[in-house]
Amino acid sequence: MGRLSRGSPLVACSRRRVQFLATAGRRSSADTPVITLVAPDRVAGPRITPDAEQQRAVDHAATPGAGPLLILAGPGTGKTATLVEAVAARIEAGTPADRILVLTFSRKAAQELRDRIATRLGPDQLGATAWTFHAFCFALVGDATQDFEWGAPRRTLLTNPEQDAVIRELLQGHVEDDAPTVQWPKQWQAALTTAGFAAEIRTVFQRARTLGLEPHELMAIAQQQGRDAWVSVADALSEYLDVLDHKNEIDYTEMVTRAVIFAQSSRGQAD
Repeated sequence: MGRLSRGSPLVACSRRRVQFLATAGRRSSADTPVITLVAPDRVAGPRITPDAEQQRAVDHAATPGAGPLLILAGPGTGKTATLVEAVAARIEAGTPADRILVLTFSRKAAQELRDRIATRLGPDQLGATAWTFHAFCFALVGDATQDFEWGAPRRTLLTNPEQDAVIRELLQGHVEDDAPTVQWPKQWQAALTTAGFAAEIRTVFQRARTLGLEPHELMAIAQQQGRDAWVSVADALSEYLDVLDHKNEIDYTEMVTRAVIFAQSSRGQAD
């Protein structure tokens, strides 16, 4: 077998075969040795041997109509392996692979899950996939937008610093405008243009939207409890959401909130 030189050109590449032509010695095609690398056939990966509690989780996943299950597990307890086996068990029980969705928190964890599920199931059962929560919600909101307005561009997802910049611009306008759209309490006026105040307002916006509160609902609560400052916050939240809609932007919290609303409305229509 010929030895590959550092300058060996790649002359052919396919999913099943990669061929290199070595350039050692003479350069005529007749004298050039050929090395062929063939990818092995993909097969399903090995099963794990679950302990009693892991097996309970796997069996639950394989039981139609079993409902939700909460699993409490620390590091090194086999969470990922159990989840992969639960996916396999669900498919073996008759659920199509493309009807299974696995959600996790980080991109790294999602990629690991995708790799391990693909290895465990083998090439004949591809379809089950793993997403981060935010990636799934972003896709869901994008699909919902297309359903209501075909051809509309997807929203731009704001990072926290970008969100702070939008809020600071709004607050700056409340200070500089002769007739500001939001009337803040006098004792807050000096803080309106500070980065710390903008970060606090962002936190309040996130908390309100996480609870599913619309601006008018936050306003009603503020008025019922006699919180004038919160009336200003509700007005600012309404303005902030209007600005994002106008600029076709969305922040992480709003993205998850709208994905939940869309999922619930879709479920209601299906029922």
